[in-house]
Amino acid sequence: MKRTPFIAAVLALGGGGCVHAQQEAQPPVAITHASVVDVESGRTLRDQTVVVRGSRIEAVGPAARVAVPPGARTVDGRGKFVIPGLWDMHVHAAYPPADALFMPVLVANGVTGVREMFSRLDWVASTRERIRTGELLGPRIVASGHIIDGNQPMLPGSVVVRDAAEARRAVDSLAAAGADFIKVYSRLSPEAFAAIADEAKRRGLPFAGHVPGLVTVGAASDAGMASVEHLTGLVDACSPLEPSEQNKVAEAVAAAGWDSANAVAWAQSASVLAHYDPAVCRALALRLARNGTVMVPTLVTNRAGSFLDDTTQALDPRLRYLRAGISAAWNPRTNPRLAGVTAADWAARHAYYRHQLVIARLLHENGVRFMAGTDLSTPYIYPGFSLHQELEMLTQIGLTPLEALRAATLEPARFLKMADSLGTVAPGKAADLVVLDADPLADIRNVGRIHAVVLRGRLIDSAERERILRRAEAIAAGRDPEP
Repeated sequence: MKRTPFIAAVLALGGGGCVHAQQEAQPPVAITHASVVDVESGRTLRDQTVVVRGSRIEAVGPAARVAVPPGARTVDGRGKFVIPGLWDMHVHAAYPPADALFMPVLVANGVTGVREMFSRLDWVASTRERIRTGELLGPRIVASGHIIDGNQPMLPGSVVVRDAAEARRAVDSLAAAGADFIKVYSRLSPEAFAAIADEAKRRGLPFAGHVPGLVTVGAASDAGMASVEHLTGLVDACSPLEPSEQNKVAEAVAAAGWDSANAVAWAQSASVLAHYDPAVCRALALRLARNGTVMVPTLVTNRAGSFLDDTTQALDPRLRYLRAGISAAWNPRTNPRLAGVTAADWAARHAYYRHQLVIARLLHENGVRFMAGTDLSTPYIYPGFSLHQELEMLTQIGLTPLEALRAATLEPARFLKMADSLGTVAPGKAADLVVLDADPLADIRNVGRIHAVVLRGRLIDSAERERILRRAEAIAAGRDPEP
């Protein structure tokens, strides 16, 4: 990823104004006698002391040799494990009023960086500024701004492009407005998609998102698509139908538009699953790996959306961190838009999701890289909590705990071309850290057992974490939060 002006500022880590002054004023932090997880080598270094000064890690080494600076805030790391700060590589959180609720809870859950996948750039700028000044506690943000979609866009607020010329202008506009990357969406024409790929490359911006319905996954990867979200297009790509069947979606788009095409696609879903060909899928996986196309499968949201008929989701205690009443729109019993979905339809969606897991496992086995993302703001996805769940789900498709941990730390740093400053616990790196009560390499679920967080050099201890979560509950419930 090209270093846009914002990413350059991220790497400078508060190189001016209020944040820099705050970082200089805050006391050093020392985490003593801890186990440090080296996510790059896979080793765990025992009895280490980590010293943070300002926004950087100053020292990491054996506790007997690393001195604790005078006046430092100390964390007794005995029995604790230090990992790099986590990244959620697919969120929708940098917009009012969600940012006031989501951003602090993300940090409390060890998420120190996010990739914002659809928001107005002025809203993103406002959220970043409030974080910079200290008004809002929040992670680093890398953002696309508006998504680019084709005619009859799926989501309101999309930039609609009907041909290659409009597609190029959309990329130029987003680049000029400060987008860190370009997000493409499901209803782009092949011509518009190709123009976006070419113009994004010319502007030095990566592009990522949904593989459009009329573009193959292989073609998208060959065009330079940096990451594929939600495993879009993979099920069809691994299940070659007869040409006459393959063309039905395109014919429906041309004849009656995308709503008609979606009905055709769902009608074909059973046939698609029946035509699954592991050899075809394996060849595609090797192609993706060779091109460096990264998967952000968002298994946690794929499952939640496929199982909205599971009423136990509405009993999740984490709903207290979402605004009251929001889950009513996710309930098939109370949402008129879901009322027509039959039991057979839900069974088909369950089967489709389970098949996505099969494909995701095959992709991993054949060298495709993965990053962790949650699609925060979609049904039954919770800030930070769902990232911990996503890591567990990645291990269920074959990633080791170390590989899952890398998917939220080192892989995002490499993907963003920021590994010189982020992604590992080492001297000179950004002081974004999570202190855990148990070993994440023994059980990835231990990523959720958070003792403390260090964000840009600021220590957020257990007591402050609890205050953040209590405040979020109050905001979600519409109550005045504690000061």
